Amino acid sequence: MSKKTFCNYPWQHMYVGTTGHFKICCLSNEHVTKDDGYKQFNLKNDKLSDSWNSKYMAETRKKMLAGEKLTSCKRCYDQEDKGLESMRCTDDYEQYALSTVDGKIDTPINHVELHFGNVCNLACKMCSQQYSHKIGQELLKIGEQDKDFVKWIKTEGGVVNTWTAELGMVYDWFKNVDTKKDIFEYVSKHVDGLNIVGGEPTAVKEFYELIDYLDKQDTLKDKNLCLTTNMTNVSDKMMAWFKKAKKVTIYGSLDGVGDVNEYIRFPSQWSVIEKSLNAYCDLVKQNRLDKLVIGPAFQALNIHNLIDMIEYVENIEDSKKISVEVWWTGKVVAPLICDYLNMPDEYKQKVAGQLEANLHRIKNKNSKTRIKTHISLLRQANDHSVPYKNKILQSFVKYNDAHDKHRGQKTWRELIPDLEKSIESYLNTPQV
Repeated sequence: MSKKTFCNYPWQHMYVGTTGHFKICCLSNEHVTKDDGYKQFNLKNDKLSDSWNSKYMAETRKKMLAGEKLTSCKRCYDQEDKGLESMRCTDDYEQYALSTVDGKIDTPINHVELHFGNVCNLACKMCSQQYSHKIGQELLKIGEQDKDFVKWIKTEGGVVNTWTAELGMVYDWFKNVDTKKDIFEYVSKHVDGLNIVGGEPTAVKEFYELIDYLDKQDTLKDKNLCLTTNMTNVSDKMMAWFKKAKKVTIYGSLDGVGDVNEYIRFPSQWSVIEKSLNAYCDLVKQNRLDKLVIGPAFQALNIHNLIDMIEYVENIEDSKKISVEVWWTGKVVAPLICDYLNMPDEYKQKVAGQLEANLHRIKNKNSKTRIKTHISLLRQANDHSVPYKNKILQSFVKYNDAHDKHRGQKTWRELIPDLEKSIESYLNTPQV
């Protein structure tokens, strides 16, 4: 066994995506397939347990135990190669090896990540319609005034978003009564850790139905509940449930301070975010919330705000006298226009220098170390060819300009004038 390839997720965890398909985890590049190797398991037609000892899962476990690298785990390997922390878990290898016979195990799935479709109240810059129906709606509205723009979007693929890959996808697996009954019962009987993700879970009635079901079954008290939320909606009902669960972790998606977060996570309002943060902080103080975690998506639109963002979290800790974690999981790599490595080298060097000059403002040693990693990445030259980098930067300008015009919000040019200046200079200067 090699700890460089092993992960305990295939022994414990199953991811159910917005379309109802299964994956080993949220970062996996592959869906779990049936024994024919082609058809994919989906909660619309299959039970969660049907996939657990399938040929795909058995082979995954055997390969990990043999020290083989899996193509499905490439994103974690890539993160680690860059010196960043991945999500891959390597603890207690022996217990998993001993419990495995020919790749199969006799224990049920005890941790589930569940996505109730793509309903969301925000249209974040780095997101896609797979996780926010608002994005698809918005692009269609833009297309009503500019048909060429939508045509352009459909041809750009991963440069600007994943529009083309998501056309025709259906996000209603949980609307089937029998499906919903099966998953609710399975979670209640077998699952210890439940991670509910979106879309935005608090914008979907099925989220409330599931937690209410667990409460009525008297099994909520046995659950380690994790909610990933954009922090735009906190209700009294949610707070009451959180107090009943065994443990609760809130992963708050926060990508900057003030107008930076409002720009990226449109149309969120910073005043609402702060109100939600205060509510969650109160739960921490009451020992009713096990963890409050802030999860930034580090990207071209907020890397300049990194120090302010981490300092903001540290100020919360100081003022509230509580612990708030930061989820350091690397950076945005897709779409390409959001990857800060694809910005002009001049801009990256400037941001790296600014972060370095302000690093003294950060108290937490771990945060300092992680910021230094991003500084190191910023100082690296981009490996794209000149024509392709030009295409990425041109797409960055076109996509964000169209968004800004439609949204009527503060523009990226106003928000990050240094980036505007650098991109314009790069595109107007012949590149060698």
